[in-house]
Amino acid sequence: VLILLLKLTNTIHGRQSSPQAPLQGWRPPPAGSYKINVDGAVKSGDFVRGVGVVVRNANGEFMGACVRRIQASYGARQTELMATIEGLRYAIDMGFTAAILEMDAQDCLNSILSTEEYNGIDDLLIEEVNYLLNNFRAVVCHWTPRCGNKVAHTLAQFAFHCNEFVTWIEEAPSWLLPVLEADVLSLEC
Repeated sequence: VLILLLKLTNTIHGRQSSPQAPLQGWRPPPAGSYKINVDGAVKSGDFVRGVGVVVRNANGEFMGACVRRIQASYGARQTELMATIEGLRYAIDMGFTAAILEMDAQDCLNSILSTEEYNGIDDLLIEEVNYLLNNFRAVVCHWTPRCGNKVAHTLAQFAFHCNEFVTWIEEAPSWLLPVLEADVLSLEC
């Protein structure tokens, strides 16, 4: 499914969710834009959370990735929102201004796109996401099933084994290559 990038104005109305998810697996963004996949992971019985981010271009090429291990009692929803914040910050720092933000947490995506107010930490996290989205000249928020978010999921799981923050630019770690290659190979089917 191709998604047209929407021009952001000073209002929240410039962001939308795409009407449907990809039929199978990861799909590249349109030419001239980047896809930011994010995911959060919660380790059962522990206060360790992991967030993973990967950015790829229209050719499916790895542009960069990062992981962050967080010591916190965040629930799954809050961890997904933290992953979204990390992904947007990373893309902004890398200079990507036209992007698709993609995640497999439908409720988080709905919250980001909603005008409804939330209480407590959720409200603060959603407010931060919306602030960061305004730094892009064009952005679309998109839901994908887990099969379209495997690389970010793998990175979020890897974050459990990191001290804090790890990043890769243009060259993916060797252990991630099979997951990245599987996404690109699925495009040829």
